[in-house]
Amino acid sequence: MKKFLVLFLIFFISSGDTYADISKLKVDGRIRYFSTLVDNLGKDYDSARPGPVLDLHFTYPISQKLLIKNLNYFVNYNDTTSGDETMNIEINQRLALMYINKGTVIAPYLKMVNHDKNPSKQVDNSHKGIYLEQFFNKDRSVSFDYREELSDGSLLAGVRYGQRVFDLRYKNKNLFNLLDKPIHFELGYAEGVNLRGVKSLIFTSDITKSLEVTVKYIDNMGKGPIGSTNLAQNRDFLVTEIGYKF
Repeated sequence: MKKFLVLFLIFFISSGDTYADISKLKVDGRIRYFSTLVDNLGKDYDSARPGPVLDLHFTYPISQKLLIKNLNYFVNYNDTTSGDETMNIEINQRLALMYINKGTVIAPYLKMVNHDKNPSKQVDNSHKGIYLEQFFNKDRSVSFDYREELSDGSLLAGVRYGQRVFDLRYKNKNLFNLLDKPIHFELGYAEGVNLRGVKSLIFTSDITKSLEVTVKYIDNMGKGPIGSTNLAQNRDFLVTEIGYKF
């Protein structure tokens, strides 16, 4: 994926219409601080400790209905449970070709997770997947995300886990107002094979154009020979996030 992005940039820099092409590139950034560093799929990064996450996303339109989207999440945490090395940074990247037509979104993608250090149990991994979303109006939609692993990253004690992941979500922006601020709602269920199922209930409020506050409840349910008996895969979390968009 990194090589693809480098070639992508070289193509536009070497183009005769460099400035016109680069002007089409949209960059979205967000810094979030979690009261408990747990993502929407129930992953607990740092034994229920707080921590920051940087989101940095790039969108390039090919046509009115087709675009390239690159999603990047940088998670900073102190991992002391992985074995012989301590990881401090996770880089979660996704590169998608997105087709949008009359409220329907179809986006096949490649996904890669890397860390600044890689312990002996191998935690880096990569997936291929597809993302589908159907909008009923500008505020309400249903999305489905399915992916399969391409690497041996998710392997523990001879048992492969998370090689198939699906994520189903109902999203409703502007569900109601609280203190004259819009409240956005998201209800989800996700599952990774032999690891855990995750129910999520998420409320987000736009305090200002750039500042947002999120409260979410994560209900983890351990699955298979690894997750069912692992206390960490059965923990529930109530998390608050503060985000600044730029």
